[in-house]
Amino acid sequence: MKMKTLFDNSLFEEFMGQALEKFEQHLKNEGIKQNPLEQRMRGAREFAVFLLGRGHRKGERTKGRI
Repeated sequence: MKMKTLFDNSLFEEFMGQALEKFEQHLKNEGIKQNPLEQRMRGAREFAVFLLGRGHRKGERTKGRI
């Protein structure tokens, strides 16, 4: 049986999801207002999706979650 590593997509995706949740909580704890918080989270999610190898195409809507 093959041992999973951090670089397996399923583990990395789980790690990124948890990191995004912690980042969002950090922003809320810092008192960031709603609109800037949403913009920062959108950028963070886009970057996470890019790291997972599922980057968006030009003109594609990027709002959403992993």
